[in-house]
Amino acid sequence: MIFDSLHHAGSYFFSDWWDETIAYIRSATPSLPDGVHPVRGDEIVARVHTGQTRPASESALESHRSYVDVHVVLAEQETIAVWPTDRLTIRTPYDKEQDVMFYDPPAEGGVAFTLEPGSFAVLFPQDAHMTQLLDQRPVTIKKLVMKVSVGLIGNHPRRR
Repeated sequence: MIFDSLHHAGSYFFSDWWDETIAYIRSATPSLPDGVHPVRGDEIVARVHTGQTRPASESALESHRSYVDVHVVLAEQETIAVWPTDRLTIRTPYDKEQDVMFYDPPAEGGVAFTLEPGSFAVLFPQDAHMTQLLDQRPVTIKKLVMKVSVGLIGNHPRRR
């Protein structure tokens, strides 16, 4: 998991897929229409949606295998909680078509952080995450999730 300011995004991966992902994020505004926006075929896809933050009891705990998520909030803020997948009990087995697996929320809290405009979070396959959690009160957020194929990441070691 990575959580940081977009100002520091250039410090993490030195590759064309990361540059393309961050360029798309930096150009995104709250007026971007909800839906799926291909960036680089099915290797990099932008998913935009407007939704309401909610309590953890109404949220799903999930992970992905084929894609790494890069989460960005375009308007308002949300809390995200993250747990290592190897410490969780699977509720719904992996669905390859949807690239998702669901887990039972554990009794102990995960690592939680507040995502707001200007920050980003990268969630890898080992990072089960619960998103759109309310901070103090429910708010309507505009969110961008960049789905980056794990194949792109695995082929580009950190270098500069």
